[in-house]
Amino acid sequence: MTIVIVGAGDIGRYIAALLSKEQHNIVLIDKNSKALETAALNMDIAIRHGSGTDWQLLDDLMELSPNLLIALTDDDETNLVSCAIAKHLGYPRTVCRVRDNRYLNRTRLDFARIFDVDYFLGPELLVADDILKYMLSPGSLFVENFSHGAVQMRTFTVPAKWRKFDQPLSQLNLPAGMMVGLIRRASTSPNKKEVIFPHGSDFILPGDEVTFIGETEVIAEAHHFFGISQKVVHSVVIVGGSLTGLNLAKLLEQRNMDIRIIEKDYAQCSFLADQLPKCSIINHDPTDYAFLLSEKIGRTDVLAACTGCDEVNLMVGMLAKQAGCQDIVAMLSNTSYMPLVSQLGLNYTVSPRISAANHILSQILSGKVTSLVSLYDNQAEIIEVNVSVDSKVVGIPLSELGPMLPKDFLIAMIQNRGRIMIAHGNRIISPGDTVIVITTPRHMQELEKIF
Repeated sequence: MTIVIVGAGDIGRYIAALLSKEQHNIVLIDKNSKALETAALNMDIAIRHGSGTDWQLLDDLMELSPNLLIALTDDDETNLVSCAIAKHLGYPRTVCRVRDNRYLNRTRLDFARIFDVDYFLGPELLVADDILKYMLSPGSLFVENFSHGAVQMRTFTVPAKWRKFDQPLSQLNLPAGMMVGLIRRASTSPNKKEVIFPHGSDFILPGDEVTFIGETEVIAEAHHFFGISQKVVHSVVIVGGSLTGLNLAKLLEQRNMDIRIIEKDYAQCSFLADQLPKCSIINHDPTDYAFLLSEKIGRTDVLAACTGCDEVNLMVGMLAKQAGCQDIVAMLSNTSYMPLVSQLGLNYTVSPRISAANHILSQILSGKVTSLVSLYDNQAEIIEVNVSVDSKVVGIPLSELGPMLPKDFLIAMIQNRGRIMIAHGNRIISPGDTVIVITTPRHMQELEKIF
């Protein structure tokens, strides 16, 4: 597939690198020649110096028969105009990044129709929603919904007191309606963990990160199986009045939580005060440890570090941990910092890059794939797939299908006419079913052939 990406910023470069590894032909456009040169040195992509609003540049690229244009600059208007021009020139599909949520509101105007946008992408809003889902499921490392909320995925860390480590999965007697989808375990190499696609003969050990997937009502009680306690979040401190912080505060205001926002810039504090009447806005440096102690940060239920600087977010997280806060969320744009998170004692991380990538990949595979979640730095992916009439797996019992599939390719759940079913061996996939698959990125292209 040939994909044109407008914008060589953090998200644009990350998406370009990811799609290039997936063997797509990528053309990256930006007005910053230095950013383009840096990208070209590190990736197998083509670059074009210019603007996404230059119709002649986009027209010249039509000779490559592009399948998709993704506009990812920091300027909403540039992205909207780029998509409109591309569609009028004959680009089949467009994806537009927007920072202003008003473009997503269709009560009066349909901006998707006005600007010929097939899919809007708001990374800052997606990240805020990820943080909210974590806060509503305290103790979980990851939370994601599928099948319009009927299926949920959650990841827990198995406590040290777990005593069933000598029982294989086939003998664990898990609650009906859920299954173990992934296990992440410390490997023999220092600071590295292996990702296991579990089968009945595998074991769950103390300290493992276990991902469950199943019916939402059942998964909501999964923590009881491991004896993990959960507490309700009443108070939240948001560090950083960024767009993500603002979006998160608006979501939390609807749930009547006690919200404080710490922001260093006075002008931004004034803006936040106008936007968030139910929040307490504090103008101060969040890396001031004495200040954090005076604000009794240790008593807050969750602290979310959402500044635009990864290093500040990590520093605030460490200081808040030292001040006694037990639940800390950090927003990180640079995914290379992810291995440091557990060492620093942070509970949960979110990334605008990863959130955007998940949604863009689902759009590239749209038609069969309706959603996609990437875990552990793209070592595993959980995918929701629509089964076509001519699928090769229709009518074959999973017990017979299993040996034909790779070991790291698991069919987890089947949704048939609204009914959610665990993918046991006697299940049969029918045309029109929605199937949730757990696999590695290298099997992505096989999905379209199989389903």
